[in-house]
Amino acid sequence: KLNFSAFGIKKAENQGGIMKRLIAGLSLVCSLLLSVNMFAACGGDGSSQSGGDSGEITLRFWNGFTGLDGDSMDEMIKDFNDEYAGEIKVSADKMAWDTLFTKITTTKTNLKSAPHIVAMSNSRVAGMVERDLLLPIDDIASVLGVTQEDYIASAWSTGILDGKRYSFPLDIHPTAMYYNKDLITEEELPATWEEFLAVCEEKTDPETGVYGFAVPSMYSITKDIFASMLLQNGGDLYDSENTAVYNSQEGVEALQYLCDLVYKYGVSPKDVGAGGDYTLFKTGKSVFYFDGPWMLNSFDLIENRETANVGVAAMPGAVGENGVSYSGSHQFTLMSNTVTDDRTKEACYTFIKYIQQHSLGWAKAGQVPALKEVLDSEEYKSIAALQPFTETAYKADLGKADYKYFYEGYNYMGVAVSNAISDKYGPKDSLDRAVKSFSNWIIDNGF
Repeated sequence: KLNFSAFGIKKAENQGGIMKRLIAGLSLVCSLLLSVNMFAACGGDGSSQSGGDSGEITLRFWNGFTGLDGDSMDEMIKDFNDEYAGEIKVSADKMAWDTLFTKITTTKTNLKSAPHIVAMSNSRVAGMVERDLLLPIDDIASVLGVTQEDYIASAWSTGILDGKRYSFPLDIHPTAMYYNKDLITEEELPATWEEFLAVCEEKTDPETGVYGFAVPSMYSITKDIFASMLLQNGGDLYDSENTAVYNSQEGVEALQYLCDLVYKYGVSPKDVGAGGDYTLFKTGKSVFYFDGPWMLNSFDLIENRETANVGVAAMPGAVGENGVSYSGSHQFTLMSNTVTDDRTKEACYTFIKYIQQHSLGWAKAGQVPALKEVLDSEEYKSIAALQPFTETAYKADLGKADYKYFYEGYNYMGVAVSNAISDKYGPKDSLDRAVKSFSNWIIDNGF
């Protein structure tokens, strides 16, 4: 019961006037309460606009696709936004990969700018799970209506950690061997590393300044070449206890081979820094260049393969009966701090499904989609320059990416490769130092 006297209202006053004022006051209160509830339901804190049952949802999608592949992704996002106008809108932010991962951790509590979807390398997923940043997405396969058989096996399984799925594959990107058609014919291409050395020795000409292969000391692709050779030799990056073991005999032999290309056989110049290998290859001063499929458009191999003076073939040892190579995979992940309701999650799945179904556009940007349905299509097969990457992708090894410190250990390995090729330390010493440094890093951080 309302205490009229508390409002300074006497019983003797006109009851009709009192009731009119009470109804008006209660209506105002109800309106204010409704406004507050609607504001909260629409994400009044800026974290998302997806808590309600209607209205357009805005999803923030972060990625590191800053090259030509980024242009292709932007086009697919535009098409998606057009098709789902009024329902879902995806806003994409592109940035350098290292910047992206730094910002993910610093925006964890800043929900007004934090992303809902992040594309990341499979090697980063376990580390992000350890930081409690990723949302489990065990139901995504059933929602998308797909199974393991629909995808390249290694790309499918890499996102499953301790029985839970935290990422879903977009592509797989192996390293392949580009070659200068002005310096070598297709019939001369090597299939093994022994043949590779022989061809490099034959083609190296000090008088003209042409080398077989410029071995870069400061570029990530060199450590991927090393990792591939390590796997081909029967070695591994980590053992069953997640201890780094790339300083094994197989690892030492692989790194010794790369160093010998520079210092023993002279088929590579010394002190090739970041980008130096590309410059020499582009200017016709080296026969071979190693990189991922994203370089296909840089060499005009998607649209004008027949007229381009560059060809591409599988990396030595990567295909065939016992072929294997180290590879990476871009994966979709959902952030646990922003995807907090079913409607947002369903919207994220809708976007991921759309990109999967339209990933032929991703292929034309110089990527190998993980979905076999795309790889088996006639239109995809007509992109001849992608086929060496595709063949390699089916036999690729993504490493022990379920190990939460895989990425850090992989980077210590990269330092070892760089130090050896720069002649700072010998191959064995360099690898031993890297394994010890990584072990100390684990201990020092209390992991």
